[in-house]
Order: sequence, then structure tokens, then C-alpha cells
Amino acid sequence: MDAARYLVRPERWEGLPLPWGEVFGREAPLAVEIGFGNGEFLAEASVRQRDWNWVGFETSLTCVAKAGRKLALAGARHVRLALVDGRFGLRELFPDESVHQVFLHFPCPWPKRSHADRRVVEPGFVQTLAAVLVPGGGFRLVTDVFSYAEEAGEHLRGAGFRVEGPAELPEGGPGSRYEAKWRRQGRPIWALQAARGPKGSTLRIAEGAMPHVRIGRSIALEDGRRVVGLKEAWPGGAFVVKEAYGSPDGRVVLLRAFATDGGFEQQYFITVVPDGEGALVKLDGATVPFRTPAVKRSVAAVGAALEGR
Repeated sequence: MDAARYLVRPERWEGLPLPWGEVFGREAPLAVEIGFGNGEFLAEASVRQRDWNWVGFETSLTCVAKAGRKLALAGARHVRLALVDGRFGLRELFPDESVHQVFLHFPCPWPKRSHADRRVVEPGFVQTLAAVLVPGGGFRLVTDVFSYAEEAGEHLRGAGFRVEGPAELPEGGPGSRYEAKWRRQGRPIWALQAARGPKGSTLRIAEGAMPHVRIGRSIALEDGRRVVGLKEAWPGGAFVVKEAYGSPDGRVVLLRAFATDGGFEQQYFITVVPDGEGALVKLDGATVPFRTPAVKRSVAAVGAALEGR
């Protein structure tokens, strides 16, 4: 319940990027933490700088619940949490030159060379930073892996950022459980600070109207079962229809689908409901995903497949 007062559902907004002044009810400098964990840093920082609006991204519902409790106990007010991959959220949810500071604390280093594209700080992420940060806006990375900080610095310098570090941080870190764990083990902690130079640009993909398709005939559960396994893949994206369900009265068909766009994965439902003499294929309201190209193509493909059967 504590988390509910802070949680936002950006996938339900009709227009992206989000109007953060409306979300917070005030205009203020925006700070973003990617991967807030249990919320220790957000709780402390948002109270220390109450004149800022704070946004945190996580992919774990457990972390959202824990962070909500910490924020409530600290009396934090101008904070919003989103259950979204922070790389995607930073790119899709903020207008250009709208964010003052981005924080990234102890990201997974993905040390294997074959996993390099899973690291948060890679060229695409740096391009997003250069687009959404205000002129001179900052990015701060704290990590226990020196090579990760070095590589991040190289990517940032390559995009024109003014970089300081990595330098060892003997104290004064984000105060997270990971920092406490690594310090107990005697590991050095490294900090890197970067300020935006030239403005960058980034391609946003989660825009546009909610997809739907009207088809000229009624649909039964058996029709839905025939499209299970429908899939498509292309450079940068893919989707597949995994399962079909029917309502007790047989009037509504629900299809469970999976989509990926450049590594951003979503599971969601496509619903087929009666519409006059025909049917309407649309996203189910209970699990509205972001309107990415793969999601839109899945709705269009399901509609075409059902129309043709």
C-alpha cells in the first residue's frame, strides 16, 4: 500500500513522452535513478532535495514494495516509481532536454564479452542520455567494478561528455545494500561523473494510438486457438502468440502474447470482442503494454489471421 502512492503506470498514458509536470503537479528539476533496488538512495536523496522531482525505475515488484515503505517512512513526497526497464523508460518517457541528473548505482557488470550488449552503459544508452539531459546535465555511476567504470567513461567521452573519474569513493556512496555488502568485503567503490556536452538524438518507439483491428465476422475460441503459434521476427523485434482462452459465454477470446523490441520484452494479452456483426481485435485493458512496433504488429497480424480463416 505504501508503494501505491508513488507508483505510476506510464504504459497507460495515451501520449508519450510523459508530461512530468502534470504527473507531479508541479514543475521542478527532474532526477532519475535507474535500478533503485530497495530504495535507500531515493528515500534519502528525495528528502535532502525536496525541490526536485524524483523518478525511479525497477523491474522487480518486490523492490517497488520495499522502496515504497522506505519512501513513506522518510516522508518523501515528490517521488514516482515505475515498474519499467530503466533504459527503455529513460528513452521513451522523457522529452529531450528535460532531465537534470541520472543516477546508476551498482549495475550488473555482465563481465563476459558475449554479454556486453546487456550492460546498461553502452552506446545506445549514452545516446539517450545526450538527448534527454538538459545542457550540462549530469550522469553519475557508482560501481565496484573498475573496468565497468572505465568502459562507461570511454562511451561517454566518445559522445562528447565531460567525464571525471573513475575515482575511488572511500565514503559517501548511495547507501544501498550493495554498497554495504561490498564495503564489508573490502572491495573498493568507484564513482564516475559525466556532464552532457553536445545534444544527442534518440529514436523513440513507444508512441502513437492504441492499436486495434476490426474484422468482418464473429470469432469463437476455436478461431483463437488456430492463431496460437503465430509469430514474426525482423531485425530489432519479434512477437509470438502463446495461448488462447475463452470467456464462459464464448463471446470473448483472449490471446496471451510475447513481444520484444531491441531487447525490451513485454508479455500481454490481445482480446477479441464482439463488434456489431463482426469483432474487434485490441489490447486487453488489464495488461496494457507499451505501444511498441512489435506490439502493434502483433495486433495487426492477429486481426489479419482471424479475418482470413
